[in-house]
Amino acid sequence: MSARLVFAGFILLAAGFVILVASSLQGTSGSAGGFILIGPVPIVFGSGPSGTPLAALALVAGLVMLVLLAVFLRRATAGRRFGEENP
Repeated sequence: MSARLVFAGFILLAAGFVILVASSLQGTSGSAGGFILIGPVPIVFGSGPSGTPLAALALVAGLVMLVLLAVFLRRATAGRRFGEENP
């Protein structure tokens, strides 16, 4: 199951890269936005005509990912006590 998810991640990354390169080769001006999380410090950026909405969308997507990570980690460690080893 995890190998499929890793493969799907690589496919999505490659597809995004191809779309980015194709749009830059057209020579049109575009907009970009992103969310980088370095430890507890979020960095949100946006540029171009639609940069502010894209930055807001990136911030919301990043926060959703953090919430999902917390939920999955909590479910994975449910019922275990601190210091116990996995069976």
